[in-house]
Amino acid sequence: MKLAIIAGEASGDLHAAEVLRELKRLDPTIETFGIGGDLLAREGMRLVHHAREMGIVGFFNVLRHLRMFRRIFDETAAEIARQKPDAVLLVDYPGFNLRMARRCKELGIRVVYYISPQLWAWKKGRVKQVAEYVDRMIVIFPFEETFYSEHGIDAAYVGHPLIEEIGHIARPPKRDETVRIALLPGSRKAEVNSLLPAMLDAVEILARERSVDAYIVQAPTIARELLDEYVAGRNVRIVEHDDGEAVAAADIALSSSGTATLECAVLGTPVIVMYRLSLLNYWLGRMVVTIPHFALINIVAGKKIVPELIQGHVNGQTIANETRRLLEPANYATVVEELAAVRSKLGDAGASRRAAEVIMETVKR
Repeated sequence: MKLAIIAGEASGDLHAAEVLRELKRLDPTIETFGIGGDLLAREGMRLVHHAREMGIVGFFNVLRHLRMFRRIFDETAAEIARQKPDAVLLVDYPGFNLRMARRCKELGIRVVYYISPQLWAWKKGRVKQVAEYVDRMIVIFPFEETFYSEHGIDAAYVGHPLIEEIGHIARPPKRDETVRIALLPGSRKAEVNSLLPAMLDAVEILARERSVDAYIVQAPTIARELLDEYVAGRNVRIVEHDDGEAVAAADIALSSSGTATLECAVLGTPVIVMYRLSLLNYWLGRMVVTIPHFALINIVAGKKIVPELIQGHVNGQTIANETRRLLEPANYATVVEELAAVRSKLGDAGASRRAAEVIMETVKR
């Protein structure tokens, strides 16, 4: 089997690499190419473009880099047309991948979409695009299967891949009075630039009151040099992304909005979730988002269980205040209990194997 894979973000690279590992067990002769990161390359995928080229957030930032995105899109689509794979596997990254789905359908190539665009939260009009251009949706939340079936779209729920990727990691026992804080500023440079300074300010405020051990968990798509610039002169260290152990060791995490927050839920680490956009991007988002929460933990829970900070509330003092509140024993115990309930909603281990089986079955139809 020959498969094209398009994974434009660090989380997509991780989850797609796990699926590819399972696909190779089902078909040892499989050939893959496309867009991904170091993890997909390590599994043997030939990279047409690296995911780090596409780490840009915000409507207007994307507009500024539109020529680059068009070049990457055209070159990748041309390679798909030349190679004529049995199917293309699109992973998250909806702005790019829904356009790629349309191009692939025009080429007569089967389209499988893994990790659904959050159409249930915004731009429900795009459901028509999914119905027209996607042969099979592979979803990771149970409510997504219901959402797509209500719109007449073939969807298969496989569970969340984080359960198998990090679900086996246990949180170490508390050793002393030091508060260990994991900083997860994101997998894109723009996220790091907008969130990390406020996180570091909060750490400084808290360190004046108590013993703090703070460390930044470096995403694979973020250059060490960028983080070094921010921590210079600060009592904060940097650790490489280690499949969850650094987050599990933390008493609390400060995180950008995204997959990292669910990592905290799976590991049972209470987290403060934050997001900051340019003013124009923020107001555009408010016009299209239709759900009350933006943190995935709260979305899955169906209620607010961890703090959410957005825009001007992302500042050192507010983050420090929320951290103090969350560390209060009664609050902390409640959040840990609620996180366990969220984890139970993410399904059982084996999501990547089940996703691989759905892909093989779809190709063989």
